[in-house]
Amino acid sequence: MRTIWSVFKFVFLDNLKSAWAIVYLLFYALTAYALIYFTGSFNRSFASLMNVVILIAPLVSTMMTSMYYFNKTDFIFLLLSQPVRRSDTFLGLYFGVAVTHSLAVGLGLGAGILFASPDAQDKTVLFLLILSGVLLSFVFCSLALFISVMSRDKLKGIGMAMGSWLFLAVIYDALVLMYFIVFADYPIEEHAIVLTGMNPIDLARVFIMLKLDDA
Repeated sequence: MRTIWSVFKFVFLDNLKSAWAIVYLLFYALTAYALIYFTGSFNRSFASLMNVVILIAPLVSTMMTSMYYFNKTDFIFLLLSQPVRRSDTFLGLYFGVAVTHSLAVGLGLGAGILFASPDAQDKTVLFLLILSGVLLSFVFCSLALFISVMSRDKLKGIGMAMGSWLFLAVIYDALVLMYFIVFADYPIEEHAIVLTGMNPIDLARVFIMLKLDDA
C-alpha cells in the first residue's frame, strides 16, 4: 500500500505541474460557461455539454495516459527494478493519472456551470453529467494504460490506444446502427441492451438521458 501511495503521489503531482492539466480544466470550464451563456440556460445546453463530455473525456484520457506512460518509461523501469510488486507500481501510476483527469473534468464542469448558471434547477442531472465524465476518464485511462503496457513501441502503442477510442466513440455506433437496420424486422430489443452495455460511452449516454424528461 505504501508503494501505491508513493507512486500515486509522484505521478499526481507530476501531472499537476504540467500545463495540460490546467488547460484541460479550463477547457471544460470555458466550454460549459460558453454553451450555457449563449443558449440562455443549463437545460438548453445540456445535450451539447453531454456530447462534449462523453467524447472529449475519453479522447483526452486515452491520449494523455498513453503519452505519459511512454514518456516515463525510464522512471517506470527503474521502479520495476526495485524490490516492489509490479501491481503496486502500475496501480499507483494508473490512479495518479486517472485522478488528475477526473479532477480536471469534475472541477472544470462544476466551475463553468456554477458561474454561468448558479440557479440550475436539476442538480441530479448535473451530478450525473460530472459523474459520467469522471467514470469515463477512469475507464479510458485504464484501457490506454493496458494497451501501452502491452506494446513496447511508442508509436504503435499510442496509435492502438487512439484506435480503441475511435472504435468505441464512432465505429461501434455505426456498426450497431447497421445491425439495427438490417435486422429491423426481428425482435432485437434485448440485443440492443446488451450491445449498448458493452460500450462505456453509449452506457454513459443512456445513463444520463434516462434522467431527462425527454427520456
